[in-house]
Amino acid sequence: MPETAADGLSRRHFVRASGLTGAGVVLSTACQIPALASDTPPPPPTAGGPDPTVCGSPNSMDRLWVSMQRCHGNNSCLQNGDDYVVMPGNNNTSGYTNFILVPTQRINGIECPWICNSHAPNYWDAAAYFATRPPTVVRTPVGLGINSQRARTFNQLHIHMATARPVSRNDLEAQQSIAARNIPDWAHTRVSVRGFSEQLGVLPHVYRVLIWPGFSHDNLFDMLRTMLVHALGQGATVADAQEQMRFQTLIVIPRTSGGYFIVNSETQLRDPNNHQLAGTNTCDPLLLLHP
Repeated sequence: MPETAADGLSRRHFVRASGLTGAGVVLSTACQIPALASDTPPPPPTAGGPDPTVCGSPNSMDRLWVSMQRCHGNNSCLQNGDDYVVMPGNNNTSGYTNFILVPTQRINGIECPWICNSHAPNYWDAAAYFATRPPTVVRTPVGLGINSQRARTFNQLHIHMATARPVSRNDLEAQQSIAARNIPDWAHTRVSVRGFSEQLGVLPHVYRVLIWPGFSHDNLFDMLRTMLVHALGQGATVADAQEQMRFQTLIVIPRTSGGYFIVNSETQLRDPNNHQLAGTNTCDPLLLLHP
């Protein structure tokens, strides 16, 4: 069974913040994912911006937001762009290389509706690109991941860039026949994937899995929200799905034969054929951040 908190929801107990000064943001157990190759640089900045009443005040003292502004302002982030920067990930004892891509817009997290619209930069494609560019190269296979509102430490959107856990990737490869190939079917998939918990060791959770050719021209946040409309069933609206976004974790792991596994879960997710399996709200188990 997954680790649970007093409120019954899986929590990312093993995340701790340290060293949030200057360009050095350190995220204990930041989600690690295999690097996603992208042959072209991210697109230029886009117009528009998130609504501060729903996506966070620019005056927030969230430590990641403050640290990003500092290194972005003096050009000391590891990678510097108009729409996003790349900063260090967690300082783990195992020496796993990982980084985080952080928007320069004030965005509290996955629950901000602005990230689903056409004005938002393609943060996932940018993370894939920078995970293959010095000095932020991640050992392949590179994965990307984002945590739910409850599972994160910082309230500024960030995508983890790290190596995919081999056992997790192997489970995904072995069960490709039950993964979805389109967004409506993604809602109904249930795949058991082993990951790692610092508290409980290697254990499986249940995930929804979509096989997708690439995402240079796709907004994965919008795809996730669209999938949730289908998951909620007849009569569900985009507004209903938006309410569920804060509970979601989203992970991208490359397939050996090409394309990617787009992996999603939440703590309330269940497999009707295996009631012992539960979902999770954190990407950490599938990424190499722990022994």
